[in-house]
Amino acid sequence: MAESVYCVALLDWLKLARVGNCLAIALGVLTGYVSGGGHALEPPWLLMASAALVAAGGNALNDLMDVEADRVSKPWRPLVRGSVSKRGALAFSVVSFASGVALGFSHSPLTGFIALLASLLVALYDVALKALGVPGNVAIALLSALNVVYGGVAAPSSARSLLPALFAFLLILGREFMKGLEDVHGDLRAGYRTLASTRGPRAALTASALTLMLVVALSPLPVLFGYGLPYIALAVVGVDVPVLLILLYVSEEPLRRAWRATRVLKLPIIAGLLAFLVGGWG
Repeated sequence: MAESVYCVALLDWLKLARVGNCLAIALGVLTGYVSGGGHALEPPWLLMASAALVAAGGNALNDLMDVEADRVSKPWRPLVRGSVSKRGALAFSVVSFASGVALGFSHSPLTGFIALLASLLVALYDVALKALGVPGNVAIALLSALNVVYGGVAAPSSARSLLPALFAFLLILGREFMKGLEDVHGDLRAGYRTLASTRGPRAALTASALTLMLVVALSPLPVLFGYGLPYIALAVVGVDVPVLLILLYVSEEPLRRAWRATRVLKLPIIAGLLAFLVGGWG
């Protein structure tokens, strides 16, 4: 009985940290490292853990700031249900941020500075930028791109990580615009000025579609930089086709289908990272 209680409590903390999101961010760091010429069999574990911890701290702080909005749009979140206390979530956030930055500095002053900058930007997003809508969307997309560059900094040819970082930025930005559709009722209650809450669902869907279609249009670009067949196969099958299908799916009933669409969009994001990872390694 006690073991099951502990398991449930652990799951609640993992939900607060959004562990799947943290693992994807660690994958982004690895992708940047390999794209920059680093060896995939010698991954930058410290930087991957650092980025994941900063993300976990940001996710916990985000839930703290979003309690009222989540009562409407995400009533299953741990803070809304009361399974994790606000004080506990704040302590978890602070410790995660501090640990992530410390790991960054243990690698080098530059990576430590980047980790500190990312932590400050995450906190600024949670406290202020999210409520402003598009600036918050751009901040999240920039942070996602920064994770890729973070790994690239540890590699011999850091500049090569900028290409996958660009695609990460666009994919995440498109998904953020679409997320405004699923959260629109909670955002209205909380006073968040997203595209969906201020300009309407159609404007948010249009912005998302244009951004994601730009990803598809640019997907052949890496071939000019030496990415070969493994990249092409993963990019077409794992990114281009799913993105187009998701846009067709959500366009019929944007508000009703946005929640599922944004979840499925995680797959092209992971596939895109893997395309650059495999292509960069090959």
